[in-house]
Amino acid sequence: MQVEKNPLSAKVTQIVERATRRLVVSAVTLAGGRTDAKLVVLSDGSQVVVKLPKGNGDKLAIEGSSIEYLKKHTSLPMPEVFYSDDSVLVHEYIVADGTLAADSEPETAELLAKLHEQTASQYGFDFDTLYRGAIQPNKKNGKWTDFFAQNRLLFMARQALDTGYLTSETMGRIEKLAGQLHRWLDEPERPSLIHGDIWSSSVLCRHGRVKAFVDPAICFADSEFEFAFCGVQGLSKRFYAVYNEIRPFRASFFEVRQMIYNLYPLLSDIRLNSADAHRRIDAILKRFGV
Repeated sequence: MQVEKNPLSAKVTQIVERATRRLVVSAVTLAGGRTDAKLVVLSDGSQVVVKLPKGNGDKLAIEGSSIEYLKKHTSLPMPEVFYSDDSVLVHEYIVADGTLAADSEPETAELLAKLHEQTASQYGFDFDTLYRGAIQPNKKNGKWTDFFAQNRLLFMARQALDTGYLTSETMGRIEKLAGQLHRWLDEPERPSLIHGDIWSSSVLCRHGRVKAFVDPAICFADSEFEFAFCGVQGLSKRFYAVYNEIRPFRASFFEVRQMIYNLYPLLSDIRLNSADAHRRIDAILKRFGV
């Protein structure tokens, strides 16, 4: 952490003090992350995290609403939100000594399986959410294949194309795949609520136990879509075995659907200028003959 003399503006300091009913004593900048995050010490010794936007496109109110939805409607452990608007998010500081690892994978699998029991009549959500800094469209649709094609695969491909990092040739191949998704994707029995961005840093742990999930990109989706993100980052066989005991994976998920779902986080990586993602996307597209 980098210590700063006056890291918060007078306006943000006032927001924090009104929201917490405590005075701001000190603050330090937290390294990493997609936002400008501060760890703030209050007058009673408690701590909160204050997030500020790094770019003009950041919409912190969406993150705050997503956290609050999960905290209110699910048993997934989430930080308490004290205040949120598009320019400031103040939430509880979670005391943790690490992130998702082998010792916390079984509990994480159990918590996600329980989360995925929550259902809705359509895919999507009541509001657009955030995924790695991009506003993620959640226009509702009764068919998963259509929702995934339009609101996830093609949406993120266009985002990557607009940055100049995705070629028009690869975009054409993705559009061809999107038009044939019915060949490889089935329609789940029902939509499931997902966190939407599960990887090591979005699960905070202490002494091997899960303390909180952060950075949600929620929507109602195919529950297996949750593991697109894990498929890119990598989880152990034990994690999948624990989840499968509670909610069995449908046939051909690992061989077929997970590969297609992996395109979404990989296209997001290209949007953020990841060179390695190009090779992986090309391999997936070739696997499906486009």
